[in-house]
Amino acid sequence: MEEILYIAIIIVAIAFALTAIYIAFVLHRVSKLLRSVGITLGELEQEMQQITPELKESLHQTNQMLDDIDDKLKATDSVFDTIDNMGNSVSNVNQAIRKNSDKLTDAEMAEKTKPYIEGIRWSEAATYLYNKWKKRTTNGDKRQEVNTPIAGSNHIRREG
Repeated sequence: MEEILYIAIIIVAIAFALTAIYIAFVLHRVSKLLRSVGITLGELEQEMQQITPELKESLHQTNQMLDDIDDKLKATDSVFDTIDNMGNSVSNVNQAIRKNSDKLTDAEMAEKTKPYIEGIRWSEAATYLYNKWKKRTTNGDKRQEVNTPIAGSNHIRREG
């Protein structure tokens, strides 16, 4: 019976040794894995240190562009208010013309509407000149449209 006890102790010792070897093997693999993760995280940290300033600069430029767009949109508010006022004026003129058209002759109507028509012509001319000026300033270079006598076609000529 003693022999069985010794054999059992030897089997338990061998099992313990195999378990210890297996645990050592697993811990060695975990150690290699953690080293690899550490190296990868170090590389990631270096890349993030390079990317972060560029990302901050991109966000700063985007913020500036959004501020610029906001300012430009606010600048157009007055233009739309002016267009609204002009539309109301034209509507008022139309109503006045409808009221008085039965009472006035064509010559009297033409005489009374002459200041309004003249105002509309001048406002169209001012709008045209403003758009030309704005187009030249936004292009940044000196381009000028030149009308040639060939079928009214436009050619662009650089000056400077």
